[in-house]
Amino acid sequence: MTGATPEPTPERTRWAAVRGDVRAWLGQRLRSETLAAELLPVDPHEPRAAAQRAPRPTWPSVTALAAEYPALLDPTLRKRRGAWFTPAGITEPTVDRTLGPLLPQLREAPARICDPAVGGGAFLLAALHWQRAQGIDTRRAAATLHGLDVDSTVAAIAAVALWEACGAEAPDVLQLAAQVRAGDGLQDLEPGSCDAVLTNPPWETLQASDEARRAVARLRARFTHQGSGKLYTYRLFVERCHELLRDDGRFGMVVPASLWFDRDARPLRELLLDACRWEWLFGFENRRRIFAIDSRYRFAVIVGSKGGRTPAVNAAFGRVDLDDWRRPAPPHTRYGRDLVAKLSPRSGAFVEADDDRDLDLLRRMHARSAPLVGDGGAFTWRQGDYNMTADRDRFVRREAAEADGFVRAADGNWRRGADVLLPLYQGAMVYDLHPNAAVYRSGTGRSTTWEAPREHDDLRPQYLIAPAAPAAGMPAAAPARVVLRALSNATNERTAIVCLLPDVPCGNSLGVLVPRAPTAAPLRAMAAGAAVLGSLAFDHALRLRLSGTNLNHFVLSDCVLPRLQPDTEAALANLALQLCAILPWHAPLWATAAAEGWLDPDAAPARDAGRRDQLLTALDVRCGRAFGLGDDDVAWITRGCDLPADELRRGTPEAVPPRGFWRVERERPAAQRRPNRWRAAARSAQLDVGEGEDLGAPVLVEDALELE
Repeated sequence: MTGATPEPTPERTRWAAVRGDVRAWLGQRLRSETLAAELLPVDPHEPRAAAQRAPRPTWPSVTALAAEYPALLDPTLRKRRGAWFTPAGITEPTVDRTLGPLLPQLREAPARICDPAVGGGAFLLAALHWQRAQGIDTRRAAATLHGLDVDSTVAAIAAVALWEACGAEAPDVLQLAAQVRAGDGLQDLEPGSCDAVLTNPPWETLQASDEARRAVARLRARFTHQGSGKLYTYRLFVERCHELLRDDGRFGMVVPASLWFDRDARPLRELLLDACRWEWLFGFENRRRIFAIDSRYRFAVIVGSKGGRTPAVNAAFGRVDLDDWRRPAPPHTRYGRDLVAKLSPRSGAFVEADDDRDLDLLRRMHARSAPLVGDGGAFTWRQGDYNMTADRDRFVRREAAEADGFVRAADGNWRRGADVLLPLYQGAMVYDLHPNAAVYRSGTGRSTTWEAPREHDDLRPQYLIAPAAPAAGMPAAAPARVVLRALSNATNERTAIVCLLPDVPCGNSLGVLVPRAPTAAPLRAMAAGAAVLGSLAFDHALRLRLSGTNLNHFVLSDCVLPRLQPDTEAALANLALQLCAILPWHAPLWATAAAEGWLDPDAAPARDAGRRDQLLTALDVRCGRAFGLGDDDVAWITRGCDLPADELRRGTPEAVPPRGFWRVERERPAAQRRPNRWRAAARSAQLDVGEGEDLGAPVLVEDALELE
């Protein structure tokens, strides 16, 4: 915070007040107000801040001050700078794994260890303690440590914390303050000047101010591995750290989860895989408040060295206990770079498989499958037909239309004489191959509430919309569509919430899929696709892939559908039709299925809960086999699902995977829950549906599709 005097905003005034408190306290600690003033020169805001200053606090040590300093800042400033003190449970094992290979050099020759976003100096303090534990002289160890921070106050705190940690062998405090100082870590250091970089950089987006836009333009020209979206500070620092390292230099960094899955982080992943020997990607969930941020936040420690090429990464995801990272051999799976390409050919993302068994299962599923969407995909995808905000002027509230004389007709549309309005489908209305799971109750926006329908045909959408005129030259509309909720989560009861619907308008909370290429039986393709997407097998693979809450084209582009033999496709289509086409106005779907020649004469709308259970189990068995899953695979996917309901009700038991299906129907007796029905049916290889259907042997695929 140097240069021209900025406007005295509340956040700057608070920063100046804290700076004055820190200077006064350091003067007592160092027994020299002059030295404290040299470390922290008076800021122009401080006289104004002094008049508003509360009684000055005290801290037991400079390290304690460094840990508390972020919380002293104005919350807006703290968030913008991503100021968080990194706990020892992260810094110590990260330093050990990062610096271990450099130990001979650290003992014999000068070295430079840098934190370009030093904050309170947690990583440099851990690096000092680690070197001393290896028998390296304190002054020699201290001489290796360098750091920068845009906040000159915290940089001075970090320098004094290092000086205090050195004890009787400490070098001059001003010498350490010259090594750990105010500056911009993105531009103030010499490329290739560091033997190791250890950092927890800020994780924020660049703000939308005029100044930030000018900064973005400058940074875009300089940093070439940032993708095309927003600029995130952590991504800039990852690329910058690579630039700062000499060949074979080592890095240890704390990064948010988007590094391993976000579309615009792909160039950074490629940098780490293709121009580094990336060793560790150890992921955490913040459920135990490792950082004082949202408990749902996820992040990771990455460790490796510059140069060479990565054959495989030691990966772990969803860890909540820092002791896992402290272990001499942390739990992990070996994630080969070739597997990144196989499982995520379009995004280059890491699937969050935390066990070798899941990686092997996914590899086998992909080996006998084809893309869901994108180039060569079976379907096209778009996020709804209408944007619920931008297109709001086109919507008619159903209650208003009914007050104006519109009445729901037998075809499921609202009519008033020759006028017609169509129901606008939203995500809450469908669930798990059911076309009418909820009806509108009240409210708008975030306060919208839904309720269960009173009868199976109790259709009550929030909005109606006039039919859109077909565009000139456009092909005829498909007879139906597969819809997929666009907002989801890998730890919900279900992640892929899918249904087959007639060709009805949808809001942007539903993704819409239709066949990419013309086909003689488009409804069969859509119905079979809905069956696969609604299966537990597909859902398991998706849960390992979905890292955010937006189920968009980027995520779906790496998902796959099994290559189905015609009889299997027809069987799955019949199952989906019976589960989804259950309303009176769905009769055209049944007529189309008959016209396409695949309708089973015994098929009928499944409204009874017991019948639906049978059909869903048959669907899960067939889809699992189409994906090449054996009985052991099904048992693995459904592990923990037979625990007692009261145990599951208390939260995520230690014995079950966080992303598992133990949430599905957990209030029912264990044997009646869908995952357990699938496991039992897969084991017996028989499933009675109506009079009984022999599911036969597993579906075979072409010999060319070897299971690796």
